[in-house]
Amino acid sequence: MKKLPTLAVAVSLLVGAQTADALTPWTNGTPNLTVFISGAVALTNAYTQVVTTTLAATGTVDTFNDVDPVTGSKGSRWTAHYFTGNANLGSGLAGKKILLVRRTAGGSGYGVIPLNSNIPLEHLNIVGKPASAWVADGTQAWKQTISSANASTYLIKHISDGGSIAVDPAILLKPGTANYPDQQNELMTGFPEPGWPLTTIQIPTTGTSAFTVIPTGGLVYGVAVTLDFYKVLQAAQKRAGTLPSSVVVGNYGESDMPSLNHNMIASLIAGKIGAWDQIKIVDKTDSSKVKSLLDSSILTDAGVSAPYKESTTGNNLTPVALGLRNNGAATSVTAYSVFLNYPATKNAFSPASKTADNAVDEDASLPIVKEPIIVADTGTLLKDWQNGTNVLGFNNVADGSAYAKRWGIALNSGDRNNTVTVTGTGGDPWRYIKVDGYAPTIENVAAGGYSYWAEGVVLYRTSKSTDPNWALKTKLMQTLAANLGSPTIIGAVTTTQPWGKTGAFSTTADPRGFTASIPFSSSNPVVPFSHKNNGTVHAEVVPVADSSEAGGLAVQMK
Repeated sequence: MKKLPTLAVAVSLLVGAQTADALTPWTNGTPNLTVFISGAVALTNAYTQVVTTTLAATGTVDTFNDVDPVTGSKGSRWTAHYFTGNANLGSGLAGKKILLVRRTAGGSGYGVIPLNSNIPLEHLNIVGKPASAWVADGTQAWKQTISSANASTYLIKHISDGGSIAVDPAILLKPGTANYPDQQNELMTGFPEPGWPLTTIQIPTTGTSAFTVIPTGGLVYGVAVTLDFYKVLQAAQKRAGTLPSSVVVGNYGESDMPSLNHNMIASLIAGKIGAWDQIKIVDKTDSSKVKSLLDSSILTDAGVSAPYKESTTGNNLTPVALGLRNNGAATSVTAYSVFLNYPATKNAFSPASKTADNAVDEDASLPIVKEPIIVADTGTLLKDWQNGTNVLGFNNVADGSAYAKRWGIALNSGDRNNTVTVTGTGGDPWRYIKVDGYAPTIENVAAGGYSYWAEGVVLYRTSKSTDPNWALKTKLMQTLAANLGSPTIIGAVTTTQPWGKTGAFSTTADPRGFTASIPFSSSNPVVPFSHKNNGTVHAEVVPVADSSEAGGLAVQMK
Protein backbone atom coordinates (compact mmCIF):
# COMPACT_ATOMS: atom_id res chain seq x y z
CA MET A 1 0.00 0.00 0.00
CA LYS A 2 2.89 2.33 0.74
CA LYS A 3 4.38 1.71 -2.71
CA LEU A 4 1.30 2.86 -4.62
CA PRO A 5 1.63 6.60 -3.82
CA THR A 6 5.34 6.40 -4.64
CA LEU A 7 4.56 4.80 -7.98
CA ALA A 8 1.88 7.36 -8.69
CA VAL A 9 4.31 10.20 -7.95
CA ALA A 10 6.93 8.61 -10.22
CA VAL A 11 4.43 8.28 -13.05
CA SER A 12 3.22 11.85 -12.63
CA LEU A 13 6.80 13.13 -12.69
CA LEU A 14 7.50 11.16 -15.85
CA VAL A 15 4.41 12.48 -17.58
CA GLY A 16 5.25 16.01 -16.46
CA ALA A 17 8.80 15.69 -17.78
CA GLN A 18 7.57 14.54 -21.18
CA THR A 19 5.06 17.33 -21.59
CA ALA A 20 7.58 19.89 -20.34
CA ASP A 21 9.89 19.07 -23.25
CA ALA A 22 7.61 20.80 -25.72
CA LEU A 23 6.57 24.40 -25.22
CA THR A 24 3.08 25.51 -26.15
CA PRO A 25 1.39 28.73 -25.05
CA TRP A 26 -1.70 26.92 -23.71
CA THR A 27 0.50 24.79 -21.43
CA ASN A 28 3.52 26.98 -20.72
CA GLY A 29 2.00 30.43 -20.97
CA THR A 30 3.70 33.62 -22.05
CA PRO A 31 7.36 33.34 -23.13
CA ASN A 32 10.14 35.04 -21.19
CA LEU A 33 11.52 36.52 -24.41
CA THR A 34 9.93 37.11 -27.83
CA VAL A 35 12.01 38.03 -30.88
CA PHE A 36 10.44 39.07 -34.21
CA ILE A 37 12.42 38.65 -37.44
CA SER A 38 11.30 39.60 -40.96
CA GLY A 39 12.78 39.30 -44.43
CA ALA A 40 14.11 36.64 -46.74
CA VAL A 41 12.90 33.08 -47.04
CA ALA A 42 16.45 32.13 -48.11
CA LEU A 43 18.33 29.77 -45.79
CA THR A 44 15.06 28.43 -44.37
CA ASN A 45 16.47 24.93 -43.89
CA ALA A 46 19.57 26.32 -42.18
CA TYR A 47 17.41 28.64 -40.06
CA THR A 48 15.34 25.71 -38.80
CA GLN A 49 18.49 23.70 -38.13
CA VAL A 50 19.98 26.53 -36.04
CA VAL A 51 16.80 26.83 -33.99
CA THR A 52 16.49 23.12 -33.28
CA THR A 53 20.17 22.30 -32.67
CA THR A 54 21.76 25.50 -31.37
CA LEU A 55 19.18 27.86 -29.91
CA ALA A 56 16.82 25.32 -28.34
CA ALA A 57 17.33 22.65 -25.72
CA THR A 58 16.88 19.23 -27.30
CA GLY A 59 13.28 18.25 -27.91
CA THR A 60 11.74 21.51 -26.69
CA VAL A 61 10.76 23.15 -29.98
CA ASP A 62 7.12 23.50 -30.97
CA THR A 63 6.64 24.89 -34.48
CA PHE A 64 3.68 26.96 -35.70
CA ASN A 65 3.15 27.64 -39.43
CA ASP A 66 0.61 29.56 -41.44
CA VAL A 67 -1.10 27.89 -44.39
CA ASP A 68 -1.69 30.01 -47.49
CA PRO A 69 -5.43 29.84 -48.27
CA VAL A 70 -4.80 30.14 -52.02
CA THR A 71 -1.98 27.68 -52.65
CA GLY A 72 -1.89 25.61 -49.46
CA SER A 73 1.81 26.43 -48.96
CA LYS A 74 2.81 25.87 -45.34
CA GLY A 75 5.04 28.35 -43.56
CA SER A 76 5.53 30.40 -46.71
CA ARG A 77 4.60 33.64 -44.93
CA TRP A 78 4.92 33.12 -41.16
CA THR A 79 6.56 30.64 -38.79
CA ALA A 80 6.98 30.68 -35.02
CA HIS A 81 9.23 28.49 -32.87
CA TYR A 82 8.55 28.22 -29.13
CA PHE A 83 11.36 26.55 -27.17
CA THR A 84 13.53 26.40 -24.08
CA GLY A 85 16.86 28.17 -24.46
CA ASN A 86 19.84 25.85 -24.88
CA ALA A 87 22.40 25.77 -22.09
CA ASN A 88 25.08 26.98 -24.53
CA LEU A 89 23.28 30.33 -24.86
CA GLY A 90 24.54 31.31 -21.44
CA SER A 91 23.13 33.60 -18.78
CA GLY A 92 19.77 35.21 -19.48
CA LEU A 93 18.77 32.82 -22.30
CA ALA A 94 19.64 29.31 -21.11
CA GLY A 95 16.55 27.59 -19.71
CA LYS A 96 14.26 30.50 -20.62
CA LYS A 97 11.02 30.19 -22.59
CA ILE A 98 11.83 31.80 -25.96
CA LEU A 99 9.45 32.59 -28.82
CA LEU A 100 11.14 33.27 -32.17
CA VAL A 101 8.70 34.62 -34.76
CA ARG A 102 9.68 34.82 -38.42
CA ARG A 103 7.88 36.63 -41.26
CA THR A 104 9.03 35.95 -44.84
CA ALA A 105 6.09 37.52 -46.71
CA GLY A 106 7.46 40.33 -48.88
CA GLY A 107 10.96 38.89 -49.07
CA SER A 108 14.31 40.50 -48.30
CA GLY A 109 13.03 44.06 -48.50
CA TYR A 110 10.96 43.44 -45.39
CA GLY A 111 14.18 42.79 -43.51
CA VAL A 112 15.43 46.33 -44.23
CA ILE A 113 12.80 49.05 -44.76
CA PRO A 114 10.54 48.28 -41.75
CA LEU A 115 13.49 48.01 -39.37
CA ASN A 116 15.07 51.26 -40.45
CA SER A 117 11.74 53.14 -40.45
CA ASN A 118 10.20 51.44 -37.39
CA ILE A 119 7.18 50.19 -39.34
CA PRO A 120 5.02 47.66 -37.44
CA LEU A 121 4.40 44.53 -39.49
CA GLU A 122 1.90 41.70 -39.28
CA HIS A 123 3.59 38.85 -37.41
CA LEU A 124 2.24 35.47 -36.33
CA ASN A 125 0.63 35.57 -32.89
CA ILE A 126 0.50 32.28 -30.96
CA VAL A 127 0.18 33.61 -27.40
CA GLY A 128 -3.14 33.47 -25.55
CA LYS A 129 -4.78 30.88 -27.77
CA PRO A 130 -5.96 27.40 -26.79
CA ALA A 131 -4.80 24.24 -28.54
CA SER A 132 -8.15 24.16 -30.33
CA ALA A 133 -7.11 27.28 -32.26
CA TRP A 134 -4.53 25.21 -34.16
CA VAL A 135 -4.48 22.13 -36.35
CA ALA A 136 -2.00 19.45 -35.28
CA ASP A 137 0.65 18.90 -37.95
CA GLY A 138 2.76 16.04 -36.62
CA THR A 139 4.95 15.86 -33.55
CA GLN A 140 5.26 19.23 -31.81
CA ALA A 141 4.00 21.02 -34.92
CA TRP A 142 0.90 23.10 -35.52
CA LYS A 143 -0.61 25.00 -38.43
CA GLN A 144 -3.52 27.24 -39.34
CA THR A 145 -4.91 28.68 -42.56
CA ILE A 146 -4.69 32.46 -42.26
CA SER A 147 -6.70 34.80 -44.47
CA SER A 148 -8.21 38.26 -44.23
CA ALA A 149 -11.18 36.73 -42.43
CA ASN A 150 -9.18 35.57 -39.40
CA ALA A 151 -6.04 37.72 -39.67
CA SER A 152 -6.88 39.79 -36.58
CA THR A 153 -6.99 36.56 -34.55
CA TYR A 154 -3.72 35.03 -35.73
CA LEU A 155 -1.59 38.08 -36.54
CA ILE A 156 -0.24 40.89 -34.39
CA LYS A 157 1.33 44.20 -35.44
CA HIS A 158 4.88 44.54 -34.16
CA ILE A 159 8.12 46.23 -35.22
CA SER A 160 10.65 43.58 -36.22
CA ASP A 161 13.65 43.18 -33.95
CA GLY A 162 15.89 41.83 -36.70
CA GLY A 163 16.01 41.47 -40.45
CA SER A 164 17.11 38.53 -42.56
CA ILE A 165 18.26 39.49 -46.06
CA ALA A 166 19.48 37.22 -48.84
CA VAL A 167 21.61 40.04 -50.31
CA ASP A 168 23.31 43.11 -48.92
CA PRO A 169 21.06 46.02 -47.84
CA ALA A 170 22.68 48.57 -50.15
CA ILE A 171 21.53 46.93 -53.39
CA LEU A 172 17.92 47.00 -52.18
CA LEU A 173 17.83 50.61 -51.03
CA LYS A 174 17.72 52.24 -54.44
CA PRO A 175 14.43 54.14 -54.84
CA GLY A 176 13.13 54.28 -58.39
CA THR A 177 14.60 50.90 -59.30
CA ALA A 178 13.10 47.42 -59.52
CA ASN A 179 15.14 46.58 -56.41
CA TYR A 180 13.47 49.00 -54.02
CA PRO A 181 11.05 46.95 -51.90
CA ASP A 182 7.34 47.06 -52.65
CA GLN A 183 4.79 47.53 -49.92
CA GLN A 184 2.57 44.52 -49.47
CA ASN A 185 -1.06 44.80 -48.43
CA GLU A 186 -1.88 43.86 -44.87
CA LEU A 187 -4.32 41.01 -44.36
CA MET A 188 -5.98 42.83 -41.47
CA THR A 189 -6.83 46.02 -43.36
CA GLY A 190 -6.34 45.23 -47.05
CA PHE A 191 -4.10 48.30 -47.32
CA PRO A 192 -0.29 48.74 -47.40
CA GLU A 193 1.61 49.41 -44.19
CA PRO A 194 1.66 53.17 -43.52
CA GLY A 195 4.91 55.11 -43.35
CA TRP A 196 6.77 53.34 -46.15
CA PRO A 197 9.60 55.69 -47.24
CA LEU A 198 9.88 56.40 -50.94
CA THR A 199 13.05 58.48 -50.79
CA THR A 200 16.66 57.42 -50.38
CA ILE A 201 17.47 55.75 -47.08
CA GLN A 202 20.66 54.26 -45.72
CA ILE A 203 21.35 51.71 -43.02
CA PRO A 204 23.66 53.52 -40.56
CA THR A 205 26.47 51.47 -39.03
CA THR A 206 27.71 54.21 -36.69
CA GLY A 207 26.02 56.60 -34.29
CA THR A 208 23.02 56.22 -32.02
CA SER A 209 20.85 54.64 -34.74
CA ALA A 210 23.54 52.20 -35.90
CA PHE A 211 22.77 48.71 -37.16
CA THR A 212 24.89 45.62 -36.69
CA VAL A 213 25.19 43.71 -39.99
CA ILE A 214 26.39 40.08 -39.90
CA PRO A 215 27.03 38.04 -43.09
CA THR A 216 25.27 34.65 -43.02
CA GLY A 217 26.57 32.56 -45.91
CA GLY A 218 25.07 32.20 -49.36
CA LEU A 219 22.35 30.55 -51.41
CA VAL A 220 22.30 29.01 -54.87
CA TYR A 221 19.50 30.33 -57.07
CA GLY A 222 18.15 28.66 -60.18
CA VAL A 223 16.45 29.34 -63.51
CA ALA A 224 13.35 27.17 -63.73
CA VAL A 225 11.15 26.28 -66.71
CA THR A 226 7.87 24.47 -67.26
CA LEU A 227 8.23 20.74 -67.93
CA ASP A 228 7.16 20.88 -71.58
CA PHE A 229 9.63 23.68 -72.28
CA TYR A 230 12.38 21.72 -70.51
CA LYS A 231 11.77 18.83 -72.89
CA VAL A 232 11.66 21.18 -75.88
CA LEU A 233 15.03 22.66 -74.92
CA GLN A 234 16.46 19.15 -74.60
CA ALA A 235 15.11 18.11 -78.01
CA ALA A 236 16.30 21.32 -79.68
CA GLN A 237 19.77 21.17 -78.15
CA LYS A 238 20.17 17.53 -79.16
CA ARG A 239 19.44 18.57 -82.75
CA ALA A 240 21.78 21.56 -82.43
CA GLY A 241 24.57 19.35 -81.10
CA THR A 242 24.92 21.03 -77.71
CA LEU A 243 23.44 18.03 -75.89
CA PRO A 244 24.63 14.49 -76.66
CA SER A 245 22.34 12.44 -78.88
CA SER A 246 22.25 9.81 -76.10
CA VAL A 247 20.31 12.10 -73.75
CA VAL A 248 16.81 10.78 -73.09
CA VAL A 249 14.28 13.60 -73.28
CA GLY A 250 12.81 14.15 -69.83
CA ASN A 251 15.79 12.80 -67.90
CA TYR A 252 17.08 15.05 -65.12
CA GLY A 253 20.66 14.13 -64.33
CA GLU A 254 23.38 16.77 -64.57
CA SER A 255 24.48 15.56 -68.02
CA ASP A 256 20.85 15.57 -69.24
CA MET A 257 19.98 19.17 -68.41
CA PRO A 258 19.60 21.71 -71.20
CA SER A 259 21.36 25.05 -70.84
CA LEU A 260 20.76 28.68 -71.69
CA ASN A 261 23.68 31.05 -71.83
CA HIS A 262 24.15 34.22 -69.84
CA ASN A 263 23.13 36.59 -72.64
CA MET A 264 19.99 34.63 -73.53
CA ILE A 265 18.81 34.66 -69.92
CA ALA A 266 19.60 38.37 -69.66
CA SER A 267 17.56 39.03 -72.82
CA LEU A 268 14.59 37.13 -71.41
CA ILE A 269 14.75 38.89 -68.03
CA ALA A 270 15.02 42.25 -69.76
CA GLY A 271 11.87 41.51 -71.76
CA LYS A 272 13.72 41.70 -75.09
CA ILE A 273 12.35 38.37 -76.27
CA GLY A 274 8.58 38.45 -76.35
CA ALA A 275 7.81 35.19 -78.13
CA TRP A 276 9.44 31.77 -78.16
CA ASP A 277 9.10 31.81 -81.97
CA GLN A 278 12.02 34.27 -82.00
CA ILE A 279 14.49 31.68 -80.71
CA LYS A 280 15.99 29.56 -83.51
CA ILE A 281 18.45 26.69 -83.76
CA VAL A 282 20.59 25.30 -86.57
CA ASP A 283 19.51 21.68 -86.82
CA LYS A 284 22.71 19.73 -87.46
CA THR A 285 20.73 16.52 -87.81
CA ASP A 286 18.69 17.93 -90.70
CA SER A 287 21.05 19.58 -93.23
CA SER A 288 21.68 22.57 -90.91
CA LYS A 289 18.18 23.91 -91.44
CA VAL A 290 17.16 26.89 -89.31
CA LYS A 291 14.19 26.02 -87.08
CA SER A 292 12.27 27.76 -84.35
CA LEU A 293 11.54 26.04 -81.06
CA LEU A 294 7.98 25.55 -82.33
CA ASP A 295 9.09 23.45 -85.29
CA SER A 296 7.07 20.24 -85.57
CA SER A 297 10.20 18.05 -85.58
CA ILE A 298 11.32 19.49 -82.23
CA LEU A 299 7.85 19.15 -80.73
CA THR A 300 7.70 15.53 -81.89
CA ASP A 301 11.10 14.72 -80.40
CA ALA A 302 10.05 16.37 -77.13
CA GLY A 303 6.72 14.55 -77.10
CA VAL A 304 4.77 17.75 -76.39
CA SER A 305 2.19 19.90 -78.08
CA ALA A 306 2.66 23.56 -78.94
CA PRO A 307 1.44 25.86 -76.14
CA TYR A 308 -1.26 28.49 -76.39
CA LYS A 309 -0.66 31.27 -78.89
CA GLU A 310 -1.73 34.90 -78.66
CA SER A 311 -5.46 35.38 -78.44
CA THR A 312 -5.72 39.15 -78.97
CA THR A 313 -3.13 40.58 -81.36
CA GLY A 314 -3.50 38.26 -84.31
CA ASN A 315 0.26 37.76 -84.72
CA ASN A 316 -0.04 34.02 -84.03
CA LEU A 317 2.95 34.12 -81.69
CA THR A 318 3.74 31.96 -78.67
CA PRO A 319 4.31 34.36 -75.76
CA VAL A 320 7.24 34.08 -73.40
CA ALA A 321 5.77 33.68 -69.92
CA LEU A 322 8.23 35.23 -67.48
CA GLY A 323 8.09 34.79 -63.71
CA LEU A 324 10.09 37.40 -61.79
CA ARG A 325 9.49 38.34 -58.14
CA ASN A 326 8.18 41.41 -56.36
CA ASN A 327 10.49 44.39 -55.97
CA GLY A 328 12.81 43.80 -53.03
CA ALA A 329 12.88 40.00 -53.34
CA ALA A 330 16.47 38.72 -53.40
CA THR A 331 15.66 36.05 -55.99
CA SER A 332 15.09 38.74 -58.60
CA VAL A 333 17.54 41.30 -57.24
CA THR A 334 20.37 38.76 -57.49
CA ALA A 335 19.37 37.77 -61.03
CA TYR A 336 19.24 41.40 -62.17
CA SER A 337 22.73 41.98 -60.79
CA VAL A 338 24.25 38.75 -62.15
CA PHE A 339 22.70 38.81 -65.62
CA LEU A 340 22.07 42.53 -66.27
CA ASN A 341 24.58 44.30 -63.96
CA TYR A 342 21.51 46.17 -62.74
CA PRO A 343 21.32 48.70 -61.16
CA ALA A 344 24.99 49.19 -60.31
CA THR A 345 26.20 49.82 -63.88
CA LYS A 346 25.20 53.06 -65.55
CA ASN A 347 22.87 52.46 -68.52
CA ALA A 348 22.46 48.80 -67.58
CA PHE A 349 19.40 47.10 -69.01
CA SER A 350 16.58 46.92 -66.49
CA PRO A 351 14.28 43.95 -65.95
CA ALA A 352 11.21 43.63 -68.16
CA SER A 353 9.96 47.21 -68.25
CA LYS A 354 6.26 46.47 -68.56
CA THR A 355 4.33 46.61 -65.32
CA ALA A 356 3.42 43.12 -64.19
CA ASP A 357 -0.31 42.78 -63.72
CA ASN A 358 -0.83 39.51 -61.96
CA ALA A 359 -4.61 39.50 -62.23
CA VAL A 360 -5.52 40.18 -65.87
CA ASP A 361 -5.00 38.90 -69.38
CA GLU A 362 -1.63 40.20 -70.61
CA ASP A 363 -1.83 38.33 -73.89
CA ALA A 364 -1.67 41.49 -75.98
CA SER A 365 1.65 42.66 -74.59
CA LEU A 366 4.66 40.38 -74.84
CA PRO A 367 6.34 38.96 -72.89
CA ILE A 368 3.81 38.02 -70.24
CA VAL A 369 5.32 39.08 -66.90
CA LYS A 370 4.15 37.93 -63.48
CA GLU A 371 5.63 38.73 -60.06
CA PRO A 372 4.73 36.36 -57.19
CA ILE A 373 5.33 37.92 -53.78
CA ILE A 374 6.01 34.58 -52.07
CA VAL A 375 8.81 32.35 -53.32
CA ALA A 376 6.65 29.22 -53.00
CA ASP A 377 4.18 30.82 -55.40
CA THR A 378 6.76 30.73 -58.19
CA GLY A 379 6.39 26.97 -58.32
CA THR A 380 2.61 27.29 -58.35
CA LEU A 381 2.84 29.77 -61.22
CA LEU A 382 4.96 27.37 -63.26
CA LYS A 383 2.49 24.56 -62.52
CA ASP A 384 -0.40 26.74 -63.70
CA TRP A 385 1.40 27.54 -66.95
CA GLN A 386 2.31 23.89 -67.51
CA ASN A 387 -1.09 22.42 -66.63
CA GLY A 388 -3.39 25.12 -67.96
CA THR A 389 -4.76 25.86 -64.50
CA ASN A 390 -5.14 29.04 -62.47
CA VAL A 391 -4.61 28.11 -58.82
CA LEU A 392 -2.51 31.21 -58.15
CA GLY A 393 -4.87 33.54 -60.02
CA PHE A 394 -2.14 34.82 -62.38
CA ASN A 395 -2.95 32.72 -65.47
CA ASN A 396 -6.18 34.32 -66.59
CA VAL A 397 -6.47 33.57 -70.30
CA ALA A 398 -9.28 31.09 -70.86
CA ASP A 399 -8.77 28.22 -73.29
CA GLY A 400 -12.06 26.39 -73.61
CA SER A 401 -12.99 24.97 -70.24
CA ALA A 402 -9.43 25.42 -68.92
CA TYR A 403 -6.74 28.11 -68.99
CA ALA A 404 -3.85 28.79 -71.35
CA LYS A 405 -0.87 26.45 -71.27
CA ARG A 406 2.37 28.40 -71.50
CA TRP A 407 6.05 27.76 -71.89
CA GLY A 408 7.26 29.57 -68.79
CA ILE A 409 10.62 30.54 -67.35
CA ALA A 410 11.04 31.84 -63.81
CA LEU A 411 13.57 32.81 -61.15
CA ASN A 412 13.70 30.68 -58.02
CA SER A 413 15.98 29.42 -55.29
CA GLY A 414 17.79 26.25 -56.36
CA ASP A 415 16.61 24.04 -53.52
CA ARG A 416 12.95 23.52 -54.43
CA ASN A 417 11.01 20.75 -56.20
CA ASN A 418 13.54 18.19 -55.01
CA THR A 419 11.43 15.03 -55.30
CA VAL A 420 11.97 14.68 -59.05
CA THR A 421 13.93 11.55 -59.96
CA VAL A 422 16.91 11.31 -62.30
CA THR A 423 14.58 9.83 -64.95
CA GLY A 424 12.30 12.83 -64.66
CA THR A 425 9.40 11.30 -62.76
CA GLY A 426 7.77 12.75 -59.65
CA GLY A 427 7.80 16.26 -58.27
CA ASP A 428 6.01 19.25 -59.71
CA PRO A 429 5.86 19.77 -63.49
CA TRP A 430 8.76 22.18 -63.78
CA ARG A 431 12.54 21.79 -63.89
CA TYR A 432 15.78 23.74 -63.41
CA ILE A 433 18.13 24.27 -66.33
CA LYS A 434 21.85 24.94 -66.56
CA VAL A 435 23.32 28.41 -66.92
CA ASP A 436 26.31 28.66 -69.27
CA GLY A 437 26.60 24.88 -69.17
CA TYR A 438 26.65 24.57 -65.37
CA ALA A 439 23.93 23.11 -63.15
CA PRO A 440 22.97 25.14 -60.04
CA THR A 441 25.05 23.11 -57.58
CA ILE A 442 27.17 24.28 -54.65
CA GLU A 443 30.10 22.43 -56.20
CA ASN A 444 29.78 24.47 -59.41
CA VAL A 445 29.63 27.68 -57.36
CA ALA A 446 32.74 26.59 -55.45
CA ALA A 447 34.54 25.91 -58.74
CA GLY A 448 33.69 29.30 -60.22
CA GLY A 449 31.42 27.89 -62.93
CA TYR A 450 27.92 28.83 -61.76
CA SER A 451 27.15 32.52 -61.33
CA TYR A 452 23.58 32.88 -60.03
CA TRP A 453 24.15 33.05 -56.27
CA ALA A 454 24.53 35.56 -53.45
CA GLU A 455 25.43 35.87 -49.78
CA GLY A 456 23.02 37.19 -47.18
CA VAL A 457 23.08 39.11 -43.91
CA VAL A 458 21.21 39.45 -40.64
CA LEU A 459 20.89 42.97 -39.24
CA TYR A 460 19.50 44.61 -36.12
CA ARG A 461 19.89 47.87 -34.22
CA THR A 462 23.09 47.81 -32.20
CA SER A 463 21.27 49.30 -29.22
CA LYS A 464 17.67 50.12 -28.39
CA SER A 465 17.24 51.99 -25.12
CA THR A 466 13.44 51.65 -25.23
CA ASP A 467 13.63 47.85 -25.03
CA PRO A 468 14.81 46.46 -21.65
CA ASN A 469 15.38 43.04 -23.25
CA TRP A 470 17.50 44.32 -26.10
CA ALA A 471 20.78 42.87 -24.86
CA LEU A 472 19.21 39.40 -24.71
CA LYS A 473 17.52 39.81 -28.07
CA THR A 474 20.73 40.85 -29.80
CA LYS A 475 22.56 37.99 -28.11
CA LEU A 476 20.06 35.55 -29.58
CA MET A 477 20.11 37.16 -33.03
CA GLN A 478 23.91 37.23 -33.08
CA THR A 479 24.01 33.51 -32.31
CA LEU A 480 21.41 32.86 -35.02
CA ALA A 481 23.32 34.89 -37.62
CA ALA A 482 26.70 33.36 -36.81
CA ASN A 483 25.37 29.83 -37.12
CA LEU A 484 23.48 30.52 -40.35
CA GLY A 485 26.89 30.72 -42.03
CA SER A 486 28.33 27.60 -40.42
CA PRO A 487 29.21 24.63 -42.68
CA THR A 488 28.31 22.30 -39.82
CA ILE A 489 24.75 23.65 -39.78
CA ILE A 490 24.46 24.05 -43.55
CA GLY A 491 26.06 20.70 -44.34
CA ALA A 492 23.25 18.97 -42.45
CA VAL A 493 20.51 20.56 -44.56
CA THR A 494 21.85 20.89 -48.12
CA THR A 495 19.25 19.85 -50.68
CA THR A 496 19.86 16.81 -52.86
CA GLN A 497 18.65 17.14 -56.44
CA PRO A 498 19.12 14.49 -59.18
CA TRP A 499 21.86 16.73 -60.58
CA GLY A 500 23.71 17.42 -57.33
CA LYS A 501 23.74 19.17 -53.96
CA THR A 502 22.33 22.69 -53.84
CA GLY A 503 20.92 25.31 -51.49
CA ALA A 504 22.80 27.11 -48.73
CA PHE A 505 26.58 27.25 -48.40
CA SER A 506 29.34 28.83 -46.32
CA THR A 507 32.20 30.97 -47.62
CA THR A 508 35.88 31.17 -46.76
CA ALA A 509 35.41 34.94 -46.42
CA ASP A 510 33.58 34.31 -43.14
CA PRO A 511 35.77 35.76 -40.34
CA ARG A 512 35.74 32.39 -38.57
CA GLY A 513 38.07 31.04 -41.24
CA PHE A 514 36.19 28.18 -42.88
CA THR A 515 38.23 26.21 -45.42
CA ALA A 516 36.94 24.79 -48.71
CA SER A 517 37.47 21.10 -49.50
CA ILE A 518 39.30 19.92 -52.61
CA PRO A 519 37.75 17.86 -54.05
CA PHE A 520 34.43 19.41 -53.06
CA SER A 521 32.59 17.68 -50.23
CA SER A 522 28.87 18.26 -49.72
CA SER A 523 29.38 17.66 -45.99
CA ASN A 524 31.63 20.74 -45.99
CA PRO A 525 29.76 23.12 -48.32
CA VAL A 526 32.28 25.98 -48.29
CA VAL A 527 32.82 28.26 -51.29
CA PRO A 528 36.17 30.07 -51.79
CA PHE A 529 34.57 32.93 -53.78
CA SER A 530 32.79 35.92 -52.30
CA HIS A 531 31.08 39.24 -53.07
CA LYS A 532 32.59 40.56 -49.84
CA ASN A 533 34.88 43.55 -50.28
CA ASN A 534 36.35 45.79 -47.57
CA GLY A 535 34.49 43.81 -44.95
CA THR A 536 31.04 44.25 -46.53
CA VAL A 537 28.98 42.08 -48.89
CA HIS A 538 28.31 43.83 -52.22
CA ALA A 539 25.96 41.84 -54.46
CA GLU A 540 26.62 44.16 -57.41
CA VAL A 541 30.32 43.30 -57.69
CA VAL A 542 31.81 40.30 -59.46
CA PRO A 543 32.69 37.61 -56.89
CA VAL A 544 36.39 36.94 -56.61
CA ALA A 545 38.54 34.34 -54.90
CA ASP A 546 39.24 34.85 -51.24
CA SER A 547 42.95 35.69 -51.08
CA SER A 548 43.23 34.25 -47.58
CA GLU A 549 41.98 30.81 -48.65
CA ALA A 550 44.93 28.56 -47.91
CA GLY A 551 43.52 25.44 -49.54
CA GLY A 552 43.58 26.82 -53.07
CA LEU A 553 40.93 26.65 -55.80
CA ALA A 554 39.57 23.74 -57.83
CA VAL A 555 38.47 25.55 -60.99
CA GLN A 556 36.33 23.70 -63.50
CA MET A 557 37.50 23.89 -67.11
CA LYS A 558 34.70 23.70 -69.69
